[in-house]
Amino acid sequence: MHNWHLTKGTAYLTSGIGYGREKLSAFDAAELDANIMAANAVQVSSFIPPGWQISGDKDALKPLTGKGVFLPIAYVYSVSNDSPVAASFAIGVNRDPQQASIIMEHAGIAMTRDTSLRISEINVQDAFNARNWAIDRLEKIAIDVLPREGLYVCALVAVVFIVDKG
Repeated sequence: MHNWHLTKGTAYLTSGIGYGREKLSAFDAAELDANIMAANAVQVSSFIPPGWQISGDKDALKPLTGKGVFLPIAYVYSVSNDSPVAASFAIGVNRDPQQASIIMEHAGIAMTRDTSLRISEINVQDAFNARNWAIDRLEKIAIDVLPREGLYVCALVAVVFIVDKG
């Protein structure tokens, strides 16, 4: 087991929209739009370790996510060829800097980004309440998009974890 929680790093918030003739090609196009270039996602969920920075600098991801690198990524997506899709996450940044922050994500078909985000926010609040923790602030991303004629569309949101070098 790697002790990620004992390291320092940055959790990059990103989102992407992609179109493709098939579901997987739409997902791949959404990854590229999110600047996740050629990474093997090791799917994680729920927690950002204490002491980690949170960044919305999507452009910084491009040089960090290539060459087949293995990266822990919390992500959710929705794909459809006949209905709108939405994806969101809300991160409750913990008021106590010695505790983890909590990520809650949601995605769905035939919904708006506002509906998806509302669900993500409720889940964050419930998770903090269950632990008797306090939220300092919320970091959020929400997207929605319509399919194009003859193509699938994918809405993707992700938190990409990059460990500091050194």
